[in-house]
Amino acid sequence: MKKNMLKQTITDNNLAWDKTLGENPSEFMVKLSPESIDELNLNISNLQDKCINNFPLLSNEIKSLKNEKIIHGAGLLLIDGNTFSGFSRSEIKDIYEIISMILGRLLEQDTKGTKIIKIKDRGKSLSTGGRYHQTKEGGSFHTDGPHYMQLPNILGILCVNPASKGGVSKFISAYTVHNEILKIGLDKLEPLYEDFFFDKREGAAPEVSTKETRIIAKPIFDFSNDELSCRFLKDYIISGHEFENVHLSTSQKISLDLIGDIANETKNQLSYNLKTNDMVFSDNHRLFHGRTSFEDLNGNSNKRELLRVWIKTNLH
Repeated sequence: MKKNMLKQTITDNNLAWDKTLGENPSEFMVKLSPESIDELNLNISNLQDKCINNFPLLSNEIKSLKNEKIIHGAGLLLIDGNTFSGFSRSEIKDIYEIISMILGRLLEQDTKGTKIIKIKDRGKSLSTGGRYHQTKEGGSFHTDGPHYMQLPNILGILCVNPASKGGVSKFISAYTVHNEILKIGLDKLEPLYEDFFFDKREGAAPEVSTKETRIIAKPIFDFSNDELSCRFLKDYIISGHEFENVHLSTSQKISLDLIGDIANETKNQLSYNLKTNDMVFSDNHRLFHGRTSFEDLNGNSNKRELLRVWIKTNLH
């Protein structure tokens, strides 16, 4: 059955944006209201309970921001870490989890059922089977969880420690990438609407114990209900096809390379250097994200560390 394709250029600036988004930080960056902060302070002894019913003002504000910034905006919500200057590190982690739970249901990210993953250099490499959050590599624009049947709707990140050098976060709209490929030719888009093999990688997903469940077959772009959705992580596609012993066609390789080329053009990217306690939540169906490579220069005491959540929620 021929799949439905988006064949027109999208001009809505909330969907197809470029680096100029960074010139208007109010489009995606906020500080929480004094009322929500007061509520958190009044209930500080209840933070560890993670009961969102204890925080009605915060819940209403986060739901409103989700609607304004993520659903109907650029797909990105960044809560300025300065908002949390009066809280301890452990309290901020609890607040991050509460905000994530207000946004939706936290998903398991590995076979151990872990719902909050540390993003930290562990000396691994994507090319040798490591997962992105275990490396210090840059580039590799992607969506999170491309190896899951159901993509997480929202990616959440809390910056615990920024890198000593590098590690700049980058975001790019899938609509922008799609528009740029369409300019080159519809024939370059067509392969991206066909299935690719994605490697689940050992330990990455709950069902990776057998060959039958090691791979999923999904397209990179899907256009349903008048909305574009994407899933992409090139290294997982390459190893998925190697595992299945199915060579990528020439047209597939060209189209995959185009995604990387367009994503790596700075004119298309929103770059932001996360600082301590910043929280960022992005629409994982319509934004690619990545980072520059980074170095930790101060030993193990102050390594770059982010906390990641995957959130299942309704974005319609």
